[in-house]
Amino acid sequence: MAVALLEFVTPQDIVFGTLYVIPMLRLGTTAAALTLWGYALLVCALTLLNLVLPPPVTLEGPVVVNRLLVCGALLVTAGQCLRVQALQRQRLDLQARLSVEDLRSDFVATLAHDLKTPILGTIATTKLLGEQQRPDGALLSRAIATIERGQTRALRQIQTLLEVYGNDAEGLRLSPECLDLSSIVEEVIGEVSALAQERQLTIRLAFMGSGQWQEHTLVGDRVQLRRLVENLLLNAIHHSLRGGQILVTLAALGSAHRLQVIDRGPGVPEQELPNLFQRFHRLSADRQGSGLGLYLCRQIVSAHGGTISLRNRTGGGAEIEVDLPIEAREA
Repeated sequence: MAVALLEFVTPQDIVFGTLYVIPMLRLGTTAAALTLWGYALLVCALTLLNLVLPPPVTLEGPVVVNRLLVCGALLVTAGQCLRVQALQRQRLDLQARLSVEDLRSDFVATLAHDLKTPILGTIATTKLLGEQQRPDGALLSRAIATIERGQTRALRQIQTLLEVYGNDAEGLRLSPECLDLSSIVEEVIGEVSALAQERQLTIRLAFMGSGQWQEHTLVGDRVQLRRLVENLLLNAIHHSLRGGQILVTLAALGSAHRLQVIDRGPGVPEQELPNLFQRFHRLSADRQGSGLGLYLCRQIVSAHGGTISLRNRTGGGAEIEVDLPIEAREA
């Protein structure tokens, strides 16, 4: 109001419209967009109205231009105030998300750590019972084996959960060394063969090119690459049909080695393919797993500077393809 009075009691060549910015800045912190634009248009109208009120009217080019420039500046200021409001909301939203993420990570890490102790105790107890049972206790033997497998699977999922959250928070740190990928794949196949036999599955390792066993030497983290191969094979086992075959192939590509894991299961719906390597993504509620296995695989492959992809095969089943550079380069 005071600025408007100054405008109307002074000659037209004196422009006080820039002072309207002061209340606009105060409004800009909390006012809604409609209110702010309404105020900007109102003060622009008052600034231009001073060209004809009070009389006499003496319109001159420089005076009109000055007042138009002031109106333009007022409108730009209103726009900038709204932009600042949007940035402030984004900042607050980001802070809230980070706080929730930190809280969730702490909760998951604590819960997973607390769950590991009783599970490890159960596994140790079942092994002890299996060693001390009588020879004729076939039923007890099967029960103990079932309990041990279930607890081992739960422990594996908890370990995966801890690794995923640790990698997200701190990054996956590699301990690179020169190693043979072929030997790692063979070792892991031997470890998961018992689970595959339970599902009446066979796992076959093939070497592309020569067809004979050959080394695939690269620089990488042995523990993480074993974890990668184990997750890929377990994923194939869980999604294969009973009585089928899982084919694992290794091939040299010059500057990289290619690992393929091929199953003959039902495959993956095409609309799900872009989301398979996302955290906690599962194809359906009745599928086994936590939805973290492939996400962890992507973390490991990315840390080695490689690529991982999944596609459906024409004859049925799915194929996961991993390319690992010979020289590890941490991403």
